[in-house]
Amino acid sequence: MLELRSLDAFVTSLLTQNDIYWLACAVTIYRLSISDRAARADYLDCTLALVLGAFILFSSFLPYRFGIGLLATLVSLYFLTRDHGDRNLRSAGAVLFAVAMQLVWGPIFFQLFTPELLKADAALVGTVLMALRPDIVWNGTTFFAPDGHAVALIAACSSFNNVSTAVLACVAVTMLRRAEWARHDITTVAIAAAAMIFINAARICLFAWSLAFHAYWHDGAGAQILAIAQTIVVLAIAWWGAGPQRQAR
Repeated sequence: MLELRSLDAFVTSLLTQNDIYWLACAVTIYRLSISDRAARADYLDCTLALVLGAFILFSSFLPYRFGIGLLATLVSLYFLTRDHGDRNLRSAGAVLFAVAMQLVWGPIFFQLFTPELLKADAALVGTVLMALRPDIVWNGTTFFAPDGHAVALIAACSSFNNVSTAVLACVAVTMLRRAEWARHDITTVAIAAAAMIFINAARICLFAWSLAFHAYWHDGAGAQILAIAQTIVVLAIAWWGAGPQRQAR
């Protein structure tokens, strides 16, 4: 029964992952499939494979998210440092490292600075609402509408979650279109992150606008609309940034 419940939780978790996560997994598999199959493993490669096998066994006792993130970290470092000159392996390693950052290391960083990041989100949302709805009272990370409706920012509302998704999208799309990095890729990541932050701020503004708006945009069909819009925007920016015209500049 314990194993069945664990499997159910694992499958449910996979189904709740966003499309960008699955894109990153597909890009990793694609880059591995076209890598150099003629390269022979040496003694160190075999040793590292045994170590990774041991970690796979160890990760089965960890929470699924941390376990997958830990394995992705180790495999990505292996690909990045033991690529045998194969750019496809390096590309796969870069995508896996971005996956690990979203699953494990990013959330750990967020836990350390949650109050500060939520205050930054509240400052952006409060500035927008002061211009559009001055009747909404802003106090710390809480917003009070005149009809009695109130919204308090929690960790799940933070723009940090969207920023990590933007980074993952840019890395995945870039490594899908080409196997090398360019200097302007940092600019693309910054633009995608900024877009996601502003979209998240607009989303929170809608939540604080009224009880009816909160019901629609948080719990109703509006939640799916926002999720689709965020995905389209960040993928469009990532695709634009990874284009051959941009690479040539």
